[in-house]
Amino acid sequence: MPNTIFRKGVPSTWKLEGEKPISDCKVFKTVARRFSHPDGRRDDFYINLCSDWVQVAALAKNESGKLCAVMVNQFRFGVQKTSWEFPGGVMEYGESPQEAAKRELLEETGYGSESAGEISSFSPNPAIQNNLAHFVVMENCKKISDTNWDANEELEIRLIPIPDIYSMVEDGRIFHSISIASVFFLKTFLDKKYRAQ
Repeated sequence: MPNTIFRKGVPSTWKLEGEKPISDCKVFKTVARRFSHPDGRRDDFYINLCSDWVQVAALAKNESGKLCAVMVNQFRFGVQKTSWEFPGGVMEYGESPQEAAKRELLEETGYGSESAGEISSFSPNPAIQNNLAHFVVMENCKKISDTNWDANEELEIRLIPIPDIYSMVEDGRIFHSISIASVFFLKTFLDKKYRAQ
């Protein structure tokens, strides 16, 4: 086995030598990328090329005046069960995260707001994907239109009080990893906002 070259615990950077297409699916393409290691090893790694995604915390008050987030529950084909999540989806070519958040929120829930700020962007799975997930917060949201679902979308829509969202992560009702990361960013955003007031 060749000796591994590294700098005091810092992983080596592999060099991309080329790629070949494997499959072209509706929401991603898979390629085999050939990488070489400084010690001479070469191997193919399979990467999903995806558009960026967006999730939006649409903040609104419920009838009791409590601060809530608009959440959706939908069937997820990968795990074959329903999943509570923030509204969101695939960004269209040329869209900013804020534009995508407004569009996805309106289409999925009928809620909207002029306020939209990107809080964070992060890599959903850097081992096998090349894309980013963007998390946007929209404040003072209101129901302004009917929904406009895609052919296979069927969503339960609820205003969930913020403390309940944290509980939903703990008890497993929110298990989508991007939504869990977004709950962390939402908590950080709200903690900073209310500390400053």
